[in-house]
Amino acid sequence: MGKFFSYTIGAVVGGIIGGTVVLLTTPKRGEEIRSDLKDRAASIQQPLKDAANNLTAVKDRVMALKDDSVPVLKSAVTDIGNLLQEWKEDVQPYLTKIKSNVVQLESAKDKLSNKLTEHSPKKKEGEEQTPPSL
Repeated sequence: MGKFFSYTIGAVVGGIIGGTVVLLTTPKRGEEIRSDLKDRAASIQQPLKDAANNLTAVKDRVMALKDDSVPVLKSAVTDIGNLLQEWKEDVQPYLTKIKSNVVQLESAKDKLSNKLTEHSPKKKEGEEQTPPSL
Protein backbone atom coordinates (compact mmCIF):
# COMPACT_ATOMS: atom_id res chain seq x y z
CA MET A 1 0.00 0.00 0.00
CA GLY A 2 3.05 2.24 0.22
CA LYS A 3 3.26 2.66 -3.57
CA PHE A 4 -0.42 3.61 -3.83
CA PHE A 5 -0.08 6.13 -1.02
CA SER A 6 3.00 7.67 -2.62
CA TYR A 7 1.23 7.86 -5.98
CA THR A 8 -1.82 9.55 -4.40
CA ILE A 9 0.30 12.08 -2.51
CA GLY A 10 2.25 12.85 -5.71
CA ALA A 11 -0.95 13.36 -7.70
CA VAL A 12 -2.45 15.69 -5.07
CA VAL A 13 0.75 17.73 -4.69
CA GLY A 14 1.15 17.92 -8.50
CA GLY A 15 -2.45 19.08 -8.87
CA ILE A 16 -2.01 21.79 -6.26
CA ILE A 17 1.25 23.00 -7.80
CA GLY A 18 -0.23 22.89 -11.33
CA GLY A 19 -3.35 24.78 -10.28
CA THR A 20 -1.28 27.44 -8.50
CA VAL A 21 0.95 27.91 -11.54
CA VAL A 22 -2.10 28.26 -13.80
CA LEU A 23 -3.72 30.83 -11.50
CA LEU A 24 -0.54 32.86 -11.22
CA THR A 25 0.28 32.83 -14.94
CA THR A 26 -3.21 33.35 -16.36
CA PRO A 27 -3.34 36.80 -17.96
CA LYS A 28 -7.14 37.17 -17.57
CA ARG A 29 -9.52 36.93 -14.70
CA GLY A 30 -11.89 33.97 -14.38
CA GLU A 31 -14.90 36.02 -15.48
CA GLU A 32 -13.11 37.15 -18.61
CA ILE A 33 -12.07 33.59 -19.49
CA ARG A 34 -15.62 32.29 -18.97
CA SER A 35 -16.98 35.12 -21.08
CA ASP A 36 -14.49 34.36 -23.87
CA LEU A 37 -15.39 30.65 -23.74
CA LYS A 38 -19.11 31.48 -23.98
CA ASP A 39 -18.47 33.77 -26.98
CA ARG A 40 -16.43 31.11 -28.74
CA ALA A 41 -19.05 28.47 -28.03
CA ALA A 42 -21.76 30.77 -29.42
CA SER A 43 -19.69 31.50 -32.54
CA ILE A 44 -19.23 27.77 -33.13
CA GLN A 45 -22.89 26.91 -32.53
CA GLN A 46 -24.24 28.89 -35.50
CA PRO A 47 -22.06 27.19 -38.15
CA LEU A 48 -22.95 23.82 -36.60
CA LYS A 49 -26.66 24.66 -36.78
CA ASP A 50 -26.22 25.78 -40.41
CA ALA A 51 -24.43 22.53 -41.24
CA ALA A 52 -27.19 20.50 -39.58
CA ASN A 53 -29.83 22.41 -41.57
CA ASN A 54 -27.88 21.87 -44.79
CA LEU A 55 -27.56 18.16 -44.08
CA THR A 56 -31.28 17.96 -43.45
CA ALA A 57 -31.97 19.74 -46.75
CA VAL A 58 -29.60 17.41 -48.61
CA LYS A 59 -31.25 14.38 -47.00
CA ASP A 60 -34.68 15.64 -48.04
CA ARG A 61 -33.49 16.21 -51.62
CA VAL A 62 -31.97 12.73 -51.81
CA MET A 63 -35.16 11.16 -50.51
CA ALA A 64 -37.26 13.13 -53.02
CA LEU A 65 -34.92 12.11 -55.83
CA LYS A 66 -35.17 8.48 -54.76
CA ASP A 67 -38.95 8.67 -54.64
CA ASP A 68 -39.05 10.26 -58.10
CA SER A 69 -36.48 7.99 -59.73
CA VAL A 70 -37.70 4.57 -58.59
CA PRO A 71 -40.86 4.58 -60.75
CA VAL A 72 -38.91 5.93 -63.72
CA LEU A 73 -36.28 3.21 -63.37
CA LYS A 74 -38.92 0.51 -63.04
CA SER A 75 -40.63 1.81 -66.17
CA ALA A 76 -37.33 1.91 -68.06
CA VAL A 77 -36.51 -1.68 -67.08
CA THR A 78 -39.96 -2.83 -68.18
CA ASP A 79 -39.61 -0.99 -71.51
CA ILE A 80 -36.18 -2.50 -72.13
CA GLY A 81 -37.53 -5.97 -71.36
CA ASN A 82 -40.39 -5.44 -73.82
CA LEU A 83 -38.01 -4.18 -76.50
CA LEU A 84 -35.74 -7.19 -76.04
CA GLN A 85 -38.71 -9.55 -76.30
CA GLU A 86 -39.91 -7.83 -79.50
CA TRP A 87 -36.39 -7.99 -80.95
CA LYS A 88 -36.14 -11.68 -80.10
CA GLU A 89 -39.47 -12.33 -81.82
CA ASP A 90 -38.37 -10.32 -84.87
CA VAL A 91 -35.03 -12.12 -85.16
CA GLN A 92 -36.31 -15.67 -84.55
CA PRO A 93 -37.45 -16.33 -88.17
CA TYR A 94 -34.08 -15.18 -89.49
CA LEU A 95 -32.24 -17.43 -87.04
CA THR A 96 -34.34 -20.40 -88.13
CA LYS A 97 -33.62 -19.64 -91.79
CA ILE A 98 -29.88 -19.25 -91.12
CA LYS A 99 -29.80 -22.59 -89.28
CA SER A 100 -31.59 -24.23 -92.18
CA ASN A 101 -29.14 -22.70 -94.66
CA VAL A 102 -26.18 -23.88 -92.57
CA VAL A 103 -27.57 -27.44 -92.57
CA GLN A 104 -28.04 -27.27 -96.35
CA LEU A 105 -24.52 -25.90 -96.84
CA GLU A 106 -23.02 -28.66 -94.70
CA SER A 107 -24.97 -31.25 -96.65
CA ALA A 108 -23.81 -29.76 -99.96
CA LYS A 109 -20.23 -29.63 -98.69
CA ASP A 110 -20.38 -33.31 -97.69
CA LYS A 111 -21.82 -34.29 -101.11
CA LEU A 112 -19.15 -32.30 -102.91
CA SER A 113 -16.42 -33.78 -100.75
CA ASN A 114 -17.72 -37.29 -101.47
CA LYS A 115 -17.83 -36.59 -105.23
CA LEU A 116 -14.30 -35.24 -105.16
CA THR A 117 -12.94 -38.28 -103.36
CA GLU A 118 -14.87 -40.67 -105.68
CA HIS A 119 -13.63 -39.01 -108.88
CA SER A 120 -10.11 -38.21 -107.85
CA PRO A 121 -7.44 -40.25 -109.65
CA LYS A 122 -5.34 -42.54 -107.58
CA LYS A 123 -2.14 -40.90 -106.59
CA LYS A 124 1.09 -42.62 -107.41
CA GLU A 125 4.00 -42.34 -105.08
CA GLY A 126 5.96 -39.10 -105.53
CA GLU A 127 3.16 -37.47 -107.56
CA GLU A 128 1.32 -34.42 -106.35
CA GLN A 129 -2.42 -34.61 -106.51
CA THR A 130 -4.36 -31.69 -108.03
CA PRO A 131 -8.10 -31.33 -107.46
CA PRO A 132 -10.30 -31.65 -110.52
CA SER A 133 -11.75 -28.52 -112.12
CA LEU A 134 -15.33 -27.71 -111.39
